[in-house]
Amino acid sequence: MAEAIHPHGSHLPTELLREVVQHYTRIVAWREPENPRHSYKPRWSDFEPLTLASEVLRQLALEAWFEVYFAQSPGDLLHVWPEFSIWTRELHCVDLGTDLKICPVQWSLRAFRRLRKLRVDFDPAQSNAMLLMRFDHPRLIASRLQELEVHDMSWPSPMIMGLISDAFPGLRVLKLSQDLIWCSLCNTCCFPTFIDHPPQEIAYEKGVGLPFHYARLLAPLQHLHTVCITISYDLGGLSSLLQDNDALWSGECDACMDMMFFDLDFKAQWVERKKTMDKPPALKCVQWRFRHKKAEDVFEGLADELANDDMGEDEEEDEG
Repeated sequence: MAEAIHPHGSHLPTELLREVVQHYTRIVAWREPENPRHSYKPRWSDFEPLTLASEVLRQLALEAWFEVYFAQSPGDLLHVWPEFSIWTRELHCVDLGTDLKICPVQWSLRAFRRLRKLRVDFDPAQSNAMLLMRFDHPRLIASRLQELEVHDMSWPSPMIMGLISDAFPGLRVLKLSQDLIWCSLCNTCCFPTFIDHPPQEIAYEKGVGLPFHYARLLAPLQHLHTVCITISYDLGGLSSLLQDNDALWSGECDACMDMMFFDLDFKAQWVERKKTMDKPPALKCVQWRFRHKKAEDVFEGLADELANDDMGEDEEEDEG
């Protein structure tokens, strides 16, 4: 059994020191995880004293610190320490690019052989959803991922669920955080509005709660048991989730609910379809979480994105 030598001659087993460092990692102040495009790891200054205490503690502290690896470009993954293949369990990547341009460089997962979770933060002002295709290399490591967390996908259409299903077949947990959501009635992405503030969270069990097309395209994920979707919303709508959720709301836009749920027969049939739709076989829990955000802030970002797209097309025509 490996041991650490105390300056006064006593010996502490490495296993005990490992437990101490792991406990310290759990209680030290982590930064806000819901702050996209920023690392939520503890500050290095909180870990540095451990690395100065002894050689064994230095090793254990570095191992704990790099269990989550924060990367701001694909190049950050190319020249990592060999130990990361053992230490790193979670990879947190920030991709500020756009899928409107060719991106020849992939985010290579090759150095992280024990990776269990991938988190990707996009720039919500960019068209970005197809950039997820840059994170499935090599396929062997991507296929072993158990958890995927994606922040600020600009256009979360069902096609992206198909990409996720193909690239990460071993997923058990999927977390999405975004401004828009897919309405399965009008088949488009929309910004949710309600007549009053919804609950902070709505949780479904027994496999219900996903938009129809999401559920169908995620159905091949044999081990997926939890999906958590955090969305923005604003007031000014006509529907309420606070007073009644007998329609088992799963992303329907306010206009569709107001127009179609007036027909009670249609509403009953729609709810029944939700209970019998194709879905991942192991799905147990679907959580919807809500954050209040002004609609004009979201649409202003979308307008800027469209304007940038038009400028890019004009520049290409001029060059041609």
